[in-house]
Formats: sequence, C-alpha cells, structure tokens
Amino acid sequence: MRSLSIFGLLFAVATATPIAEPSIEGIEHLTALSREKRYIAGDTSNDLAGPCKAVTVIFARGTTETGNVGTLVGPPFFTALNAELGISNVAVQGVNYPADLAGFFAGGSPAGAATLASLTNQAASKCPNTKIVLSGYSQGAQVVHLGAKQLSPAVSNRVAAVVLFGDPDDGQPVGSIPASKIKTFCDPTDQICDGKAIVGASHLAYGVDAIPAANFVKSKV
Repeated sequence: MRSLSIFGLLFAVATATPIAEPSIEGIEHLTALSREKRYIAGDTSNDLAGPCKAVTVIFARGTTETGNVGTLVGPPFFTALNAELGISNVAVQGVNYPADLAGFFAGGSPAGAATLASLTNQAASKCPNTKIVLSGYSQGAQVVHLGAKQLSPAVSNRVAAVVLFGDPDDGQPVGSIPASKIKTFCDPTDQICDGKAIVGASHLAYGVDAIPAANFVKSKV
C-alpha cells in the first residue's frame, strides 16, 4: 500500500509540472484538423460496434485516464491518423479496463489484456479486410504486451502495426508480432520507460508524438 501512495504523490507532483509543448508546426497542423472536423476530442470511442473500415485501432489508455481511450495520447494520435489515412478509413476502439494503480504495479491489468485480445479477435472476425493496429499508452502499453500474448498466430498475423507510448515494458516482445511492425515512443527522460514508478513531465507529453506515430502506421497499412 505504501508504494501506491508514493506513486500517487509522484503523479500529483508531475501533473503540476509544466509539460513540453509540441512544435509550432504540430500545433498549427492539429488546429487545422480541428477546423476540418477531424479532431477527436472525446475520451471514449467504440467504433467496432459500427461498420468495418480499412484500419481498426485497438487502443488502451494510461493509468487513471478517463473513458476508454483517455485524453493525453489517444485523441491526438487518432486525429493524426485521420489526417494521414482519411477519417472514413479509421475505426477506433478503446479498451474498457480499470486502468488503476494496482494494475500498473501488477505489470498491466490482466482484465485489460483479456479485453484487448477479445476486441482484436472481434475485429479480425467481423472485418476480414481491415488492417489492425494495436496501441497503448503507459499501463495501456503493458496491456498491449500482455494481450498480444493471448492472440493466435493467425490473428497476430492480422496486426499490421503496434504503436506504444511511454512503455513500462520498453524493449520487450509484443506477443509474436515482428519487431519491424512495432514502434515505441519513449522519451530519454521518462523513468516509466526504465521500469520505475516515477511519473515526470515527459511521461505526460506523448501527444506531441501523434504525427510521427501516425506516419509509422501509414507506412505499415
């Protein structure tokens, strides 16, 4: 229990720390997308319940984030994907899971991993032609690692790309998915990526990587 309290304190301190700002070009780009109605501002997305699209993103949010995709990384990433691939081609499905501190300290929520695997199986079955992208931020990245282990070889082969942000398991395999399909964004100053329970400002700023993350996905789908 003491470690949970310490983590909560560090998180509170970090959230009061100024976060690195995106580049001017990045700000202008996202502003333009907002005007074009391509900016996804909500913290929840359940597109898998709708029609199949060319690309299906299964996204797991970070610890304590709201909704099922959060707000820090998910929405900017989806916005950039819409810009690169076209909003009519991208479906985003969030992973509903507790995203609590206990899950983080356990190495990722087992329930979240099972849900991510189930959603990936659902996407593969429902939409045989969709390109599947697995993505997660912070504990969500842990969930991707764990969930990918539960996929069959056939479904794993359907995964076109994996994008991880602030990954506590940085450098570890993502199931049987080839490393060439995986892109991890870990700031050199982010101690979460070093396996430490210390949330600094850099861990909260991965939204600035939305555009290069989307470019990576575009190169794989």
